[in-house]
Amino acid sequence: MTRPFGHWVLVSLALLLLGAFAVFLWWFGPWHAQLGFGLWALASAPLLIAAYSRRRIRWLLYLGTGLIPAGLVVGITSGAIWMWGNWQGMLVTAVSVSLPLALTIGWIHRFLGPPAGPNAGPLLAAVVTMIPVFAWARAETQELVSNPAYTSEFAGCYELELGAWIPSAMMGHSVYGILPARIQLDTVRGDAARRETMYATFERSELLIRPGWRGSAYWEPISRERVRLIWNTGFHGVGMDLRRHGQELRGRATGHTDVSGWWPEPRARVRARLIDCSLVPADTARGSR
Repeated sequence: MTRPFGHWVLVSLALLLLGAFAVFLWWFGPWHAQLGFGLWALASAPLLIAAYSRRRIRWLLYLGTGLIPAGLVVGITSGAIWMWGNWQGMLVTAVSVSLPLALTIGWIHRFLGPPAGPNAGPLLAAVVTMIPVFAWARAETQELVSNPAYTSEFAGCYELELGAWIPSAMMGHSVYGILPARIQLDTVRGDAARRETMYATFERSELLIRPGWRGSAYWEPISRERVRLIWNTGFHGVGMDLRRHGQELRGRATGHTDVSGWWPEPRARVRARLIDCSLVPADTARGSR
């Protein structure tokens, strides 16, 4: 049966929203899946209501109207910190990721096909999606372990090329003004006994990043191909997870803050290129302490 052009417009928009949801997860990670589901649900509800107006299938109307309160509730509660790191939170994350795919397959099948009939596609999509997402969320909670054996692989001076922060604002604090344009990953470790500041605790026995700033700045080699950089005041800062790509390091910078809520932390793409250490500014921040 040939369907009207308007039917395919609705289906195309539904698939576009599903793709946008996938991009959201790629950028913000699994622990923002609840917020992503809330946004997807609110954006998808009008499509389902429009689909009902075309085919008068009540299931489409019930699902469309039900997505509005579901999206609001799930989106608003997405900042619940009790869910971080436990199995309940991982399960909620897995469900939040699987539902958009399962529901989109289900309503498109009903919309384009017969008004009723068995369809195992949504259930299969949910099961296939939930298992890897649960593992993904679990992997994101694992603490990275520093390996000093790889210090020499990354020690040196770099120029940072930072992409746009998305989103551009961070709850409670600013993400701007933290990262310098040029840095040195030093082999010298922090010594709390030499500097009586609250930030010295963070840097104790850690490899220092120069120049410093008004908080702590240190780095940790994770493997031969991976390194982590951290700027932190205890209240906010930026962390970088970089991997080796030829002669440079590439990865992502993520802002962090002690202010909890549904707003996701800003993220930006980063490229770090080796430069001569004479180009790195003097470490005046630590010298003034």
